[in-house]
Amino acid sequence: MASLDHIGIAVSHLPKIVKLFALLGLQLDHSVDVPEQGVRTHFIPLPKSSSNIELLEITDPEGTVAQFLRKRGPGIHHLAFSLDPGSLEAISEKLRTEGYRLIYSESKRGAHGAKINFIHPSTAEGILIELMEEVI
Repeated sequence: MASLDHIGIAVSHLPKIVKLFALLGLQLDHSVDVPEQGVRTHFIPLPKSSSNIELLEITDPEGTVAQFLRKRGPGIHHLAFSLDPGSLEAISEKLRTEGYRLIYSESKRGAHGAKINFIHPSTAEGILIELMEEVI
């Protein structure tokens, strides 16, 4: 079963958005470098929820999030769903069989060492959806 893990937001000016969320009573909890994705991720836990806001700060000007920022500007980049351990590959194959396009042919490593893949927005009504599986 999938549950919402986080909403990824591409940012061009991190201090400004961190200040905005702080004014709303939401505090930055921790940050993780994800060189494979060309970003530093900053997590803001949402109260009364197990979900987070993930702020995506560019570390690689040629990475996919940097390209997103150049093309679309700052804003919501993706929705991320946490999957049951051991289920990412089977779900990915089921999605491909049903005609959904995945970004990667094989899962990659994301923040916190999770295995990840993305459903391409062209087959998901314009929404980039991250599928993630915690590695135990």
